[in-house]
Amino acid sequence: MTRIDTPNAAELAVSVIVPARNPGKDLRGLLDALARQTIGRDHFEIIIGDDGSTDGSTEGLSTDDGWLQVVRGPQESSDAARNRAASSAHAPVFAFCDADCRPEPEWLDAGLKALIDADLAGGLIVRTCSERPGVWTLLDIDTFIDQEGAVRQGFAVSGNLFVRRETFERVGGFDDTLHYWGDFDFAERCVKSGARLVLACEAVSSHPTYESARPFLRKLWSVNYAYAFHQARVGRRPSKLRLREWIPILQPLRSRFSSGRSIGIDRKRLETNGIRPRLRHDLLAAPVMYILMPYLAIAAQASGWWNGRRA
Repeated sequence: MTRIDTPNAAELAVSVIVPARNPGKDLRGLLDALARQTIGRDHFEIIIGDDGSTDGSTEGLSTDDGWLQVVRGPQESSDAARNRAASSAHAPVFAFCDADCRPEPEWLDAGLKALIDADLAGGLIVRTCSERPGVWTLLDIDTFIDQEGAVRQGFAVSGNLFVRRETFERVGGFDDTLHYWGDFDFAERCVKSGARLVLACEAVSSHPTYESARPFLRKLWSVNYAYAFHQARVGRRPSKLRLREWIPILQPLRSRFSSGRSIGIDRKRLETNGIRPRLRHDLLAAPVMYILMPYLAIAAQASGWWNGRRA
């Protein structure tokens, strides 16, 4: 394993890679956060993988000194945009984040330190929301983007991910056909190839939550569809197609108990993000958690598995 140290001279240490499709003002906010990084501008570059944007938000961003460049391509997927951007990167380490993320000033410094004895590192992702979050926001935090849990299972979320260039190239980058599951698949392939995955607790970035039902349920469908599609391609049956998963209420309860989570909305995860739910939130969330979400996941996985087998 090639040793990676944080830079102490004017040398390029890390390439920040950001997929973007019509990011609007989000991208400007990310660039402001990256401009405040503690390792200094001379030690990193930023590459925007533009996935067919039409809103003009990536126009005129490239700088003459190459610190920021935009690599354009047709609308395909965020993982296709990541791969295109990575092909133009120059540093020995890639740091992946999304346009709506806001890394802390020590983000790059901490991520590089985490890779001194590892091959890829998932940074912590905290969630940001309105001052009075509704039940859909709390369900979003309870359900998605648990980097700590993902790393514990051998996966990682690409919204805050550091990887050695040699590891990225060895596994062939992201599978750009796996929408919403490409980051987990990528980390899994890295680990299977012998790479060491760690949690970078000090490399912190924030990510906004969903505030309403439609985007939350759309993501729930997409994630489960993509997972089942991937399982079908590698010859495995997705979890929700087991008959025991079809038992209402009981199986979701078992799942939460087995993973050490509370019956209601996960207090630990919410408090980590500075939120203290009330009893009414649990009451409103219960039918969604134990009836709507499980059966929507079953339908999505059945659809994804069927189409994956056909593909």
